Amino acid sequence: MIQLENICKQYTNHNHTVRAVDNVSFFVAPNERVGIAGGSGSGKSTLLRLIAMLEKPTSGTLRLFGEDISQIQNHTEVYRSLQMMFQNPLAVIPPRMNLEAFLLEPYINYGLMDVAAAKDDIRKWMQRVDLPENTVNKYPHEVSGGQLQRVVLARIMLMNPKLVLFDEPTSALDAVNQKLVLDLLQKIYTEQPFGYVFVSHDIGLLQAITDRIIVMKDGQIVETIESKRLKEAVHPYTQALVEASV
Repeated sequence: MIQLENICKQYTNHNHTVRAVDNVSFFVAPNERVGIAGGSGSGKSTLLRLIAMLEKPTSGTLRLFGEDISQIQNHTEVYRSLQMMFQNPLAVIPPRMNLEAFLLEPYINYGLMDVAAAKDDIRKWMQRVDLPENTVNKYPHEVSGGQLQRVVLARIMLMNPKLVLFDEPTSALDAVNQKLVLDLLQKIYTEQPFGYVFVSHDIGLLQAITDRIIVMKDGQIVETIESKRLKEAVHPYTQALVEASV
């Protein structure tokens, strides 16, 4: 579903060039769960934004669903198949839009079903993410951050995407809500398999929810390891991340 070949992203500021992503290559297979770990400035979030086509690579080739993104003419189908969940749900939910209107948007934009059927489907999704049905009548400021992330997760999954990108979506939540969101994610994955890339500074979290972990430092991949074999990591930076997560 994703294939990166020698991807670079550099920024120039006051004649100083920084390579945020430096010659990165990897792939993600259908329904595979891949984690990207690293500290601040490692390049992991920039890499995710490149995959999401929110930024363009400086060089290299990125293919999504077998197509070179530089050759894609119509992005509509790609955007339906590829979804992204951010750290702050308020960044994607307009404050004056109630949650039902927010959830209805993809049904309308992509012609998934008529409004009456969509509203019934939304109620079912509220049940699937363990929220009361009347949550949809509320506005963003009337619900908690954990509840908002579950609403966002419902909106993403009702589109039946092939690939979801997660940019530290639980890092702002307390431990209870973090576990609730992650447990829901795994439950939905079991019921409705899809591929995903999950970015986090917490490599222990990634071990619990991924098949494979890519470790980044200074814009480069320093190690790729099966999640279940994380204790066998050989790179000192990976070992430090593991120790920090205990």
